[in-house]
Amino acid sequence: MAVQREPFGMFLVMVDPDSKFEKLLGVAAMAPYFIMCALAVLLLRCRELLVAVWLSGHLLNEALNLVLKKVIKEPRPPGAPRVGFDEHGMPSSHSQFMGFYLVFSSCVLLFRVRNVRAHWKLGAVAFNALLSAAVLHGRILLGFHTPPQVLVGFGVGCAAGLAYFFLARAVLFPAFGRIARWPLMRLLLARDAAGVDNVMQFEHDAYARTQSAVKSK
Repeated sequence: MAVQREPFGMFLVMVDPDSKFEKLLGVAAMAPYFIMCALAVLLLRCRELLVAVWLSGHLLNEALNLVLKKVIKEPRPPGAPRVGFDEHGMPSSHSQFMGFYLVFSSCVLLFRVRNVRAHWKLGAVAFNALLSAAVLHGRILLGFHTPPQVLVGFGVGCAAGLAYFFLARAVLFPAFGRIARWPLMRLLLARDAAGVDNVMQFEHDAYARTQSAVKSK
């Protein structure tokens, strides 16, 4: 007997109301939206140039996905849920997003983040890998995409994330110090904290010094 799926809250998916596993996959399917929101909030809060480059990379990756869908024009599987997206399914945008995120975030952790022990970095990479696997599995199980659409999307995202990171590492990262001194960047309070081992400690110490100076007047 076919599973009767129902809309699951605000998560834009149809799940078996009796399956906790499918509900978990429904929540995981929102990971790309949560990640983009988190990056946008982080950018507004920290004004970090690395985050701006990261967020821009995701937007370029999404544009690439739209182009590929328009060119390939492969339909989604029969009976795919209709929740307002386009009819093309190759490659899966969720899978491509997670591939880009997994590779780019791993490269940032391995090549840019300092003063963090290796086991914490590996733990973060493992968590992101599990989250990516949950998203990919959900796209298939919940009927949004075929396995090839998911695998191709993930592969394209991984390749795009790797190429984008090393391009940024070669061209943009070395110029961050100069870019941060541009008048517009100074107005926006943009910064490059690559030379700071512990940003939270640095900000705390700067705040404490300011408070002491104010109290001493």
